[in-house]
Amino acid sequence: MKRIIFSFAFVLSLAFPFAAQNTTRSENIIIQGTVTRNGTNEPLSEVQVSLEGAVSPEAMQSLLTMAASAGIAINPPAGASLSETTQLLTATAAARGLPIQAPGIQNLVTRAVGTQTWPMALTDRDGRFAFPDVRPGRYTVRAVREGFFGKPVNGTYPPTSWSDIVVAEKETRQVSLSLAQGAIIAGRVYDTTCAALLNAQVQAYSTAYQTGFALLQPAIGGPPKTTDDRGEYRLFWLPPGDYYLGATPPARAGGPGTPFQPGARTFYPGMTRLNDAMPITIRGGEDLRGMDIAIRPTALFKISGTVANSIPTQVNPDGNVVPSTVFFHLANRDLETPNDAAIANNAGNISLALNSGPFELSNVPPGSYEVLARVADPGAGTGLSAFSYGRAIVDVDDRDVRDVAIAITPPATLKGTVKTAGGAALPPNLRVAITPMGGSTRVALYTLVAARGATPIAADGSFAVSSVPPGRFRVGAISGLPPDFYIADVRQNAMSVFDSGFDIGSGAPDPLEIVVSSGAGVVDGIVEDGPSRTVAGAVVALVPESKRFENRALFANATSDSSGRFTFRGVGPGDYRLFAWESTPANAYQNAGFIRKYEGKAHIVHVGQGGSVSAVLALIR
Repeated sequence: MKRIIFSFAFVLSLAFPFAAQNTTRSENIIIQGTVTRNGTNEPLSEVQVSLEGAVSPEAMQSLLTMAASAGIAINPPAGASLSETTQLLTATAAARGLPIQAPGIQNLVTRAVGTQTWPMALTDRDGRFAFPDVRPGRYTVRAVREGFFGKPVNGTYPPTSWSDIVVAEKETRQVSLSLAQGAIIAGRVYDTTCAALLNAQVQAYSTAYQTGFALLQPAIGGPPKTTDDRGEYRLFWLPPGDYYLGATPPARAGGPGTPFQPGARTFYPGMTRLNDAMPITIRGGEDLRGMDIAIRPTALFKISGTVANSIPTQVNPDGNVVPSTVFFHLANRDLETPNDAAIANNAGNISLALNSGPFELSNVPPGSYEVLARVADPGAGTGLSAFSYGRAIVDVDDRDVRDVAIAITPPATLKGTVKTAGGAALPPNLRVAITPMGGSTRVALYTLVAARGATPIAADGSFAVSSVPPGRFRVGAISGLPPDFYIADVRQNAMSVFDSGFDIGSGAPDPLEIVVSSGAGVVDGIVEDGPSRTVAGAVVALVPESKRFENRALFANATSDSSGRFTFRGVGPGDYRLFAWESTPANAYQNAGFIRKYEGKAHIVHVGQGGSVSAVLALIR
């Protein structure tokens, strides 16, 4: 167990190192402190505390190079720490909709930094620890104990608590850390006859946000827990937060010649629809027993039909055609309900040697879906973008859906022009970026279209965005716009599509006309937690009014600085809502359901042409 804890602490420590410290050794510097239970003065013993120092500049450069090869090219500011660079990598990947998430970025950090160890200490029965004979410099003091968690970061509780410090010669530095204990959830799963259900899978789910839409994801790493012969289960060490508890009955035999199929998931206490389920709130340290789940039978259906592929197939050296693999994605169009990320990203696949063939997707609950089919297509892009797609809208009510036709075609090229509202010359080096809309935004690979850059806008304002798959899109941004410019409108066939978006099909899409204007507004202010107490590190979001909520180009977010201040530039005229949270999940401010919870805490501002607005925001805990 000791080796496991050490390795875990080491991996976490990689995200928070500092610049190289002075190599002069001093026997007069001591770093000491205590670790307590969060919200109390109760000491915590047997907590592993690490004293983390410097990581070399070569490791930093290695990380930037590896990240760029993964499609996350960044230019951190001069003097940025590895911690700041890691956070910038995470934010950049999320903003571009890349499928690599925080764990994947942490893996890049681990590989780039390599093996580096830090001094360790264990707290005694009074929660005390000490590091004597420390060199002067910058450090992170980090505490780890199995089953405990630190302060929330981006809406999630890391399994560590830390403090950044600077120590000088002949100094004794005191550090106080606190940890919140995880919770235990236990109960029983039974069927409609109240009989115990053996080998049912039980999982706690939390909600994450990708491009503003909610995704249901497992809250605990590893495979789901299974019930024993008494139908009992036990989940342990859940950090504070809101969860849904779901149980899936064991796989059952299908028809002749078909594999075993899983049953439909039931959410606590016995609901088949997530909207009807009862969320469980964990504040820390609870031992929740008797969380029984009554499995409810739910009809599952099939979607079947024919997929046609017009992308050229590969030929092996013998001249034989290499069958194409067609991958399917099933994305629920109900954007108010968290969608299962696993299903959206992998609903099945088939091998297709001919130009067309049958497909079948099983175990589909009722709902309205976007069905995406993709095949490898080197002409569509590189790396994770090298796919072409077909798309169909399918409504599943109370029966199987047959004869669905999906045509995979080469991606389209979207053309258009950009002009200024007053007819002035365009700023140089502008590029148009488009983003997908609807249920398909929940498919990680599909969202990479947002990273496919358009050609630079020509002197006459013309542009082209290549390799656009079928679907519904909107103009997400124009990179390179000066701070005093904003997107005023987007038109197609003389109709505004700035808020509503536009469709891309198998044919050439109608061109766009994008109007940009000078005279953007500025919104700034300060975040307070009580009278005259400013808050650094708050998540501040600028959110458009409800009727324009789906227009992602109107959103902005920032983090309050050390004095609690924030600034938004390039804000188009209109009405907006301002929020400031202590911590939120990444991109949650773009989700309508999330924002509705805090509607009463919004600060309303109106931005006029070339106007400036200041606000004092109360912190939302």
